[in-house]
Amino acid sequence: MGDRANVGIRTSRGDIVFIYLHWAGESANEIVAKAISHAMVRDGDESYFTRIFISRVIDTDWDKETGVGIAINEIPSGGGYDIPIYDYLTKTVGMYKEVTDRARIHAGEVVDDTKIEYPRDMYLANFGIREGESST
Repeated sequence: MGDRANVGIRTSRGDIVFIYLHWAGESANEIVAKAISHAMVRDGDESYFTRIFISRVIDTDWDKETGVGIAINEIPSGGGYDIPIYDYLTKTVGMYKEVTDRARIHAGEVVDDTKIEYPRDMYLANFGIREGESST
């Protein structure tokens, strides 16, 4: 069955790189917060920031045949949880619902309007590394 989740990063061009995680549903926000935190060392360089973000989200699953998927502007697989999407330009994280209406999907929509939008620092404070946890 899995504990499916999707997370994303919106580029300065407006594209969203979605990452599907088969076993991360309940911990998706913590995973994204840690990925943002690690990527902030290259905050001024979008390509490096994005690479670090994606690498940290995928973590040790790079060599596995299953469990992780990547897609641009489309959700790789249904997750059931809200989808945190980090916006590189605005430095915010929006929490989205997956679009399920076939007509809207056919029109190219993949996520519903933002339910909640967090400034980056607030998101990190809510979901980031907590006291006693390691950042590695």
